[in-house]
Amino acid sequence: MKKTISMFLILALAIAALAGCSAGKPAETTAPATEAPTEAPTEAPKPALEGTLEEMIDRIYAQQSVEFMVGTMPLDLTDTSEDGLWALKNGTGLDSAADITEAVTSEAMIGSIPYSLVLVRVADAANAQSVAEAMKSGIDPRKWICVEADDLKVCGYGDVVMLVMIGSQYAESGLTAQSFVDAFETVCGGSLDFVLE
Repeated sequence: MKKTISMFLILALAIAALAGCSAGKPAETTAPATEAPTEAPTEAPKPALEGTLEEMIDRIYAQQSVEFMVGTMPLDLTDTSEDGLWALKNGTGLDSAADITEAVTSEAMIGSIPYSLVLVRVADAANAQSVAEAMKSGIDPRKWICVEADDLKVCGYGDVVMLVMIGSQYAESGLTAQSFVDAFETVCGGSLDFVLE
């Protein structure tokens, strides 16, 4: 019996000793798995608009037709003569072609109709809005002398900037700067990057 009690006491002491040793040791914790830091989501670049600027203007007119004859003409950006710079300024409002690679104007064939639609392709899409602001501030809405295009908007998508101006008297027939902005947005297949009014 003494042997049994002795064995029982030895066993109890061993259990107590083990319990005491583990109580003094800090509990081992497993650190939660840390995920690699994620980069801030970046907006996927918008798809580039297909085709030439002339083709884009045709697609805009397919969405928003005009009631008068228009002539569409590319501008020669390499012409740095006085006449060439005048044509650039008169058509786009820009003093220099340094930031653009292509420009096309579409205007009424009759000089008494204040209407102009201009598309330019910017060399660097990151500069599109600053080019648009220069166009807006530089264009002359009274370039027809006896009439004025008092409804003007400039907008952009990717590397393409559109300036449109028209006389407000054409609003009655549904022709407004906004209707052309809407048509351009449809051609782009999505929301525009900016609209300047």
